[in-house]
Amino acid sequence: MWTDPATGEIIESYTMLTLNADHHPLMRRMHKPKADRSATAQDKRSVIPIEMADTDQWLSGSMEDAKQLLRLAPVDVFDAAPITAPTSGGGLVQDTLL
Repeated sequence: MWTDPATGEIIESYTMLTLNADHHPLMRRMHKPKADRSATAQDKRSVIPIEMADTDQWLSGSMEDAKQLLRLAPVDVFDAAPITAPTSGGGLVQDTLL
């Protein structure tokens, strides 16, 4: 939170830190490529989760302490799996990811 100096209003704010996820087994599958950008100009990004148990290290630790927390979440924390989705022709296709 911060206080607007002009009005005195208290403003809630946040930021989301991200890391390149080009090689993450799940996150690399997100977002369609953009045809007008080269492959090197459109990396996959993923939010960096900070666990509740790590908030003191994140907020009060040194820069080195904080850097240790800059990592992508492991695949097993996600609830994602292929599903079988109906096609327009009445058949089934299993390539949709939740």
